[in-house]
Amino acid sequence: MLENKPLASYGHENGMLNVGWISGFARHFKRDGANLSGFIQQTNDTKRMIPVGQLERHRRTFGIISNEEAVKIVGRIHARPITWNNGRREITEQSAFLDPLEISSPSIVEMPSALTWHTPIKNRKEENIEQDDFQPFSGDIYGDGRLREAANNVVIAGIVDGIRTLRGEGQNTMAGVEILVRQSASREEAIPVRMMNSKLARIIRDELRMGRPIMIQGKLRVRDLKIIDDDGIETPTGQQVGYVWCRSILNARRGKDIIAIPAWVKEITERYMRGEGEEEATTQETGTPSQPVVAPAAARQPEVVTSEEEDLTPEDILAEQLASL
Repeated sequence: MLENKPLASYGHENGMLNVGWISGFARHFKRDGANLSGFIQQTNDTKRMIPVGQLERHRRTFGIISNEEAVKIVGRIHARPITWNNGRREITEQSAFLDPLEISSPSIVEMPSALTWHTPIKNRKEENIEQDDFQPFSGDIYGDGRLREAANNVVIAGIVDGIRTLRGEGQNTMAGVEILVRQSASREEAIPVRMMNSKLARIIRDELRMGRPIMIQGKLRVRDLKIIDDDGIETPTGQQVGYVWCRSILNARRGKDIIAIPAWVKEITERYMRGEGEEEATTQETGTPSQPVVAPAAARQPEVVTSEEEDLTPEDILAEQLASL
């Protein structure tokens, strides 16, 4: 079992920290040859299920996963580009997913609680929530509605490949930043990371630079892709894209989080010197919500977002500020 081994023996990808521990209920798992894919459901919203997949080069073999059974997956966080039409043009985005290293039965404390299952995601519009007949909990619902840390925990380290400002819906303030984190020479495998913290967004945005080694502690989540009509009205497409959510950005420790800085970092710094990959942190004059231009070769653009994150307490904010020093 991986949990009985030191993290250093299995927690790195290409010499960079990369591991996730995700527990929940298995949904829609299937095989395509040797490849395994499916979802882990942690709340009563089928549009927020965590995607599980495999990279072609890995080809690991696992036993049968029964639909709706409790499952724990230890794996790597990877990403692949997806192309979709937002009603105006085709856009390429990076979508993160969990690539399994080990599949096992979770402990009780590693599973989402009954209250978590039935607690709506904060600020999520009711009309966007989808449910089905799968209801694993019955009887009284009690306890803490927040998702347990052990149920969804991700740590990755890598090199900043691109940065984009995220702005709150209907306002000019920064709601957060999205960062592309690279762990390999392939830009198509860059992992999207979102820090949704308006209190720290400006500080983080001003400090981050392309080519900087960083470390992330967060959760694997998904968000809706949306079509924008001529009046600027957004409508979910029914498609979701995966990303890593976090509250702060940490410095990566060389020799630990990142074993050695790879040679391909030079290409990132050269793009940075040419002014590519970082968007200007300015507000759009038109007031029309912008959509991401996230093709790996393109500069990142501002995006208007609706936060679905929990509120932070003053203690949370202070802890994050101290951690970023």
